Amino acid sequence: MAQRILNLITDENRYRGLTRIAFHGLLIVGVLLLIISAYLPWFLYPASPTDLPFKTYAGPILRDAFCVMVQYYMLVYLVKHYARKPLVLIPGFAAYYFVVFTCYYYASYVVKHYFGLPDDYTGSINHFEQLSFSEALFHPITFFHLLFIIERAFYPLALRLLIEVYRRHTRNLKLEKQYTRLELDFLKSQVNPHFLFNVLNSIYVLTEEDNPRAARIVDQLSAMMRYSLYETDGALVPLHKELSFIRDYVGLEQLRTSKRLQLELVFPAQPDENLQIAPFILIAFVENAFKHGVHNTTRKSWVKLEIRLKNRELTLMISNQKTPNAPQQTGGIGLMNVRKRLDALYPGHELTILNESKAYHIHLKIKLTRSTTTSDILRHTLA
Repeated sequence: MAQRILNLITDENRYRGLTRIAFHGLLIVGVLLLIISAYLPWFLYPASPTDLPFKTYAGPILRDAFCVMVQYYMLVYLVKHYARKPLVLIPGFAAYYFVVFTCYYYASYVVKHYFGLPDDYTGSINHFEQLSFSEALFHPITFFHLLFIIERAFYPLALRLLIEVYRRHTRNLKLEKQYTRLELDFLKSQVNPHFLFNVLNSIYVLTEEDNPRAARIVDQLSAMMRYSLYETDGALVPLHKELSFIRDYVGLEQLRTSKRLQLELVFPAQPDENLQIAPFILIAFVENAFKHGVHNTTRKSWVKLEIRLKNRELTLMISNQKTPNAPQQTGGIGLMNVRKRLDALYPGHELTILNESKAYHIHLKIKLTRSTTTSDILRHTLA
């Protein structure tokens, strides 16, 4: 039962709504029982016989319980939000002391005048009654009276600390399990592609002589998968590899739709091997041209793809025919993600999209990054 309650409290997804309210209700009941246990010796074994009504006995218990809960929630809030901000935390503790004093000062007045208790066993009621608010605030004895309340607030705080430690321990165990699962998934992802590449190579060997066109498709698909899985781990990849990936993709589309596709291609002849680009930053635009310009119709269609390079400035120009009476489609998640990546990686880029009645045009201009090679270092050193 205790383990079930702990799991319920430490589960952040389940510790909400009525469950959270019930926990705080139990916390208040526990504080009341704690205060009652402190007052029992005074009630049962007074120094002089007293015959007071129940209302009078309840007064100091409610006062102390109220002040303890005020302390608890203030300290939890301060530590939770400002534990790493000492410039805020120190004034926060000063405000905490002021609020606790204010609650205890006026609650003691209420206990005497409305609950009928002449004084409690600490003598705090008479102490506060003899002094004004400002005098009592700075009186040295006041702190010792408040110590009784401050000390009792540490019991629910200790409980909260234990729950938080258990919660973090449980969270760490879950993270370790997730990490182990990710490691296993990663190992599987390393095994499965090898198996798939072996199958593709087998298909390529079987079809190379009987069906060269199918063999060519398998070879291009294998090259694209290898690039996607093993050569795009970093933030940047060599430009010539990204262009080869685009060529393979366009080649596959051309093989699929060669009878009804008029394709115009322009690629840089020999791009600088030191130029780098973010992986898959261009392919979404290329894929979109074929998706909306060719795949939506069985009629003849055209696509123009032009990639030009001048120093470090890359220009991508794509145009595709719009299919008449095709269902209206807006930019999907792929294009939205590419826009976000362009904003983050190439803040000075230029992207123009023209949606005409019969054609769709995209013009993109970005400035690439040049990798530092050994020859560059030697050249700068000797210069």
